[in-house]
Amino acid sequence: MDPFVRLDHTAHRREDDRGWLEVLYESDSMVLKRSFSRKGVFRGLHVQMAPSAQTKVIRVVSGVIVDVVVDVSDPALELKTTTLTPADGWVRIGAQYAHGFYALEDSLFEYACDGGYDEASEQAWSIADRLPEMLGVETVILSDKDRAAPPLAQAKI
Repeated sequence: MDPFVRLDHTAHRREDDRGWLEVLYESDSMVLKRSFSRKGVFRGLHVQMAPSAQTKVIRVVSGVIVDVVVDVSDPALELKTTTLTPADGWVRIGAQYAHGFYALEDSLFEYACDGGYDEASEQAWSIADRLPEMLGVETVILSDKDRAAPPLAQAKI
């Protein structure tokens, strides 16, 4: 038995006016992704619920982001933020957190998730209306999916 199992390394890229997202590798046990977001883009808040919950390990390769999480099991739904740059290295985001990030400048972002992507278990909520005041920014660029997401205040887990 060969100890070096070659994996499919064909990246699948989706592009739009916000930047792009590449799925570098995906299996039932893990997903590796890379994205590029233009300044002003917000991606999130997204979480996969049990039984497909995912812990994420993230890092900023270039640029600067404000990372945003919320524990959706906490009735207070308190948003927690931190600014991340390449100097911060890898950061772990627990499976109980809905996650998103805002690009303060053009940013390259990588992440690994335990478990595969399961669209049926994904939940999304919007905080777009809160971002300008919260982050002191004027521009918030969203995907159609994130624009259509219900407000975070409607999260009922």
